[in-house]
Amino acid sequence: MITIKGKTPDEKIAHIEKILNRMSRKLHKTVVGVIPPIPVMFQVEEPNANGEILSVLLPAAGTIKDVAVFVREFKDKDPVTFKASIDGLVFGTSAAISTRKNLTIQTLNLAVSAGDRLRLVVEGEDKVSGIWIAFLYQIGITSSEQKKFLISEFIQITDGEKEEINGSEE
Repeated sequence: MITIKGKTPDEKIAHIEKILNRMSRKLHKTVVGVIPPIPVMFQVEEPNANGEILSVLLPAAGTIKDVAVFVREFKDKDPVTFKASIDGLVFGTSAAISTRKNLTIQTLNLAVSAGDRLRLVVEGEDKVSGIWIAFLYQIGITSSEQKKFLISEFIQITDGEKEEINGSEE
């Protein structure tokens, strides 16, 4: 239990401030930032002759989280399958989405390594047109830049940013 010393209110407040200052030195004084997933979006009018919609090289380890597929036009009544393939140096994996809806959103959670290749293909390339695809790419913590700031440094940086923003409005 803490005893507050002092005879007058000013002496008691001064003693409380002294206790709080000692306690604040023991607190953890760093700021941690959160890295949101990166949205990757694109549109193709028609898949190529192999049904390929997209091929990309992934530069960092992470996870492909949620994917959204919008198809403007289905040319028949059968569902169409979109396949995401990850080809790596060590192993590969894939996931498929079959749909007949204009908009489909699905969670994939495909783990990827740096240097993996992502390939998106539609089976039955002549069955659809006007394709929009978006997915969330969460970079792994080992691939992200990590910085620790003391709270005072963080406040100094944000105050500097505010000054730059406010200065540019004039």
